[in-house]
Amino acid sequence: MPLFKKAVLLSLLLFSLSGVSILGAAVALVNKSDGLIPQGVSIKGIPVGGLSTAEAARKLENSLASPAENNLIIEGAGNNCFINLADIDAQYDCPTSVNNALIYYNKVTYANQLINILSLRARPVEQTLKISFSREKIEERIKGIKDDWDKPAVDATVTLSGDEVVIIPATMGYQLDFEKTVKKTIDVLSEGNLQVTAAGQILKPGITSEVLAGIDSLLAEFSTTFDEGAVNRSHNIALASSTLNGCLVKQEEIFSLNKRLGPRLADTGYLLAPVFIGDHLDLDIGGGICQVATTLYNAVILADLPVLERAPHPLPVSYVAPGRDATIAGDYLDLKFANNNDTPVYITSKAENGTLTIAIYGQKKENDSNVRITSEKSVIDPEVVINEDDSLPEGEIKEINSGKHGYEVKVYKEVLKNNEVISKTLISSYYLEPENRVILVGPLPKGNEK
Repeated sequence: MPLFKKAVLLSLLLFSLSGVSILGAAVALVNKSDGLIPQGVSIKGIPVGGLSTAEAARKLENSLASPAENNLIIEGAGNNCFINLADIDAQYDCPTSVNNALIYYNKVTYANQLINILSLRARPVEQTLKISFSREKIEERIKGIKDDWDKPAVDATVTLSGDEVVIIPATMGYQLDFEKTVKKTIDVLSEGNLQVTAAGQILKPGITSEVLAGIDSLLAEFSTTFDEGAVNRSHNIALASSTLNGCLVKQEEIFSLNKRLGPRLADTGYLLAPVFIGDHLDLDIGGGICQVATTLYNAVILADLPVLERAPHPLPVSYVAPGRDATIAGDYLDLKFANNNDTPVYITSKAENGTLTIAIYGQKKENDSNVRITSEKSVIDPEVVINEDDSLPEGEIKEINSGKHGYEVKVYKEVLKNNEVISKTLISSYYLEPENRVILVGPLPKGNEK
């Protein structure tokens, strides 16, 4: 055989023997690792490679600190809450953790096992430490977090400090999503992690400081008084006042008191109190809110805002002069005005110590005018009505009604500049019919008849 052919055959033989040797070594390496966690695997930073699952579990149990020495951290909305693992009955599940480390390697082919073994020696891998816990206690703790963290957004407000208008900035609110945060916490713990970002949303205020930026003056303020001893009526006034407080009316917007207050029902917190029904007083839900309407009506006039809708009471009320009252009822009697300014106006309302005060803020007018309300009152004398009553003794006179004066009131809005009236507008008139004086007389003595 030529020398060249012998060399080729020898080379092929040596190559075949090398392949068999490498394959054998690989099979031996895989077989040696069978049932053991591959080298290069760690759980929670503790090397467990080359150990059986039982050995690895014991090593973890002996090496890990007690769960009571670790905390679950839930963060969100700029807050952090630390929950000790012992408080949720957390335990390290070492058997499951080490078994999981073998699952992947037991399911793949010899070739893939060999690749994994060699890869792990070059690049060690950290496996998850499984944790068991009480879902009920997690839910209990997250409910407490929600109670602590949840807060409503607070609108920017306007107040008066001395003669200066001060804008108090708005603040953001937060609402934690309980169900989603529980799920996230369980998912994170199940993977052996101890840091959770709560699920929730930031709540934005309806009125921001930027919206109120143009408001620099108190345009008008008006007060009326009420009897705090009338408990239900006082309650209704306070409730309606609170609902009105903080109302922003944008430029060119039409304000409706009915819309702002909503239905006055027992379900919305209103109580039985006296109201006008026709020309007499009776009990109804929401009695007293007309005093809020009246107080606002006068403030609106003094702020020089156009009144679009207003209805008076059928009879005079005790808390304001005749012709200056306003009533609302159901959805058919309303108090409406328009903001015809170039900037928003802001309404505050406060009922305390028997006084209801409503203020309207806005941008100071360039013409530097102010408004006052005046009235003219004409007294109307009652007529005298004489009726004969045969049941009375002859010639006897008996007054059964002394009568009452009536009056007519005309109310004006006067606009002043430099203390001089530059306009005077009739805004309402009120007529109260006099009550006749009634006199009964007995029959005339005989002989005096005419």
